[in-house]
Amino acid sequence: MERRCFLQAGLATAELSLLLASGLVPTRVLAEWPSDAFHAGNMAEIERILFGDAQIEDTDQITIDAPDIAENGAKVPVDVRVQLPGAESLVLLSEKNPFPLLAQAHFTPEVESDLSVRVKMGDTGNLVAIVEADGKLYRAVRAVKVAAGGCGA
Repeated sequence: MERRCFLQAGLATAELSLLLASGLVPTRVLAEWPSDAFHAGNMAEIERILFGDAQIEDTDQITIDAPDIAENGAKVPVDVRVQLPGAESLVLLSEKNPFPLLAQAHFTPEVESDLSVRVKMGDTGNLVAIVEADGKLYRAVRAVKVAAGGCGA
């Protein structure tokens, strides 16, 4: 059994080395996670860190698709669809989580500006999507009831 594991690990390492050498696997991450915003304890602080004093306008051009009642807060499926032209980035927040920042995405003109993720929600509350498009900020809010929290105590 040990020989088989050794051989499998050796083959996996060889395959990864070939992919790295060919340039098919990136050797560095281009995006940087905003750790200050992630560790912020409330929505206002996150918005200040990520967007400064910029005004955020509510819109119906952003759709947050999530269950009305999440049976398990540890894995809540969320789809965000953006119909704003020139969408550049999206931030997804949960107001009741200990760490409200759930996801951040950057878009290029070649891709659709939609996001599908599974998130943890600690308690019943609002999911908030903030999108930057054409230099302006837009927000959509969706209430989700959580039957059993997913963030632990």
